[in-house]
Amino acid sequence: MKRIIHIITGLGSGGAEHMLYKLLKYSDKDKYYHEVISLLDEGIYGKKIEKLGIRVHCLKLNKKNLVTSLIKAISISRNFDLIDTWLYHADLFGFIIGKILLRKKLIWNVRHSNLDKQANKSTTLKIVKMNSIISRFVDCITYNSNKALENHIKFGYKNKNSVVIPNGFELDKFKFKFESRIKIREELGLKEDQKVIITVGRWDVQKDYYTLIKALSEVKKYNKDFKMIMCGTNLDYSNKELTRLIDEYELKDNIILLGRREDIPDLLSAADIYVSSSLGESFSNSIGEAMACELPCIVTDVGDSRVIIGDTGKVVEAKDYKALSNSILKYINEFNLRSVGEKARIRIKENYDIKFTTKLFESNYYK
Repeated sequence: MKRIIHIITGLGSGGAEHMLYKLLKYSDKDKYYHEVISLLDEGIYGKKIEKLGIRVHCLKLNKKNLVTSLIKAISISRNFDLIDTWLYHADLFGFIIGKILLRKKLIWNVRHSNLDKQANKSTTLKIVKMNSIISRFVDCITYNSNKALENHIKFGYKNKNSVVIPNGFELDKFKFKFESRIKIREELGLKEDQKVIITVGRWDVQKDYYTLIKALSEVKKYNKDFKMIMCGTNLDYSNKELTRLIDEYELKDNIILLGRREDIPDLLSAADIYVSSSLGESFSNSIGEAMACELPCIVTDVGDSRVIIGDTGKVVEAKDYKALSNSILKYINEFNLRSVGEKARIRIKENYDIKFTTKLFESNYYK
């Protein structure tokens, strides 16, 4: 049995955390033993991972406990065959432990694509620069999109064992349910024939909700009856910047802010159109989950979003609110949306089933 210790920056609500959880859930327990180290706290996914029977260690790392955290991580990692790190800070931390101190096999997981200065913190880009210098000494780097691989090579990453493993999706969990559609529409006061748009993600500059709001104000000029569901961390009425934007563009009657929810498949079933307005994605979990629930998707041409949807949705340039609004209007007026959504699910099923993706990770561990 191969023993793998995963080191991740935190266990919050991001895509990397979600993918790690799914990988652990579907991994072959007879062949692979996993534990997880979070540099921060247990976040949202810590308890979920522990419910899988997998131990989670939380370092709660800060400047004062850096040395003791390093010692603790070394002690935990010593008895594992392989160190698998997720996100830039964990990549650097894992390198110190795995390659410098313990001489273990080390895999980095890169889950980010957009490295523009305007879309990233300066401290993050400094870590990425440091990682690019030491990247050649890592045993393998996995990227979750072709665009992520391309952009990191441009940034200076060099590693002969670089592979692309896309995200995978739980098709048994994410699927269209008519009863969920009825239930959620009743809960939110949505009319049966009302066109409902949805986006799922956290409040973050990379998601570019500014462009989405501007696009919706254009849509309202031609169709006042639509509803937009915004779901995710800090997409709620306590977010003053977001509510100010909504008021500024007179969209208070059109937008429903739900914040973070656990019933995402039900919410997706209640909608008709999915929109991703991101400035930067690598391989979007949210787009894949929406497609699995038979939703036509309108996405910006970032990361591998164009690759994910293939011919089952619409692609616009990032920040182009006019093109985004035009695409939304076309789908609002489309009479055969359901058949487009059915094609979207078939594409996910044929290319991005979580069980297949997990086998790709495990094959990489075996090598």
